[in-house]
Amino acid sequence: MATVNLDLTPIHQCSVEGCTFNASTSCHAPAITVGDHGANHCATFLGIPTKHTPTRDGHVGACQLADCTHNSDLTCHASTIEVGTADSGQTRCLTYSAA
Repeated sequence: MATVNLDLTPIHQCSVEGCTFNASTSCHAPAITVGDHGANHCATFLGIPTKHTPTRDGHVGACQLADCTHNSDLTCHASTIEVGTADSGQTRCLTYSAA
């Protein structure tokens, strides 16, 4: 069984209902990646109809947003994050804050 480093930033809430890792606004991916080539979005989003069986709370495994104030060495240091859908329809880290 895989284990999660408890020093990783927990995902407080995810309001993206179409993600297979979301169950009742709680992310259950063991660890997500935020950002993809500098774009602020959840790179772990998986929009398939089969839901992932909730087994644990999700964490931020890596953050590729080097310009975020919470990012140090590609690791998120916010106390928690929220993931949601932006006006553009993209799944984003709503805790992102430009440095």
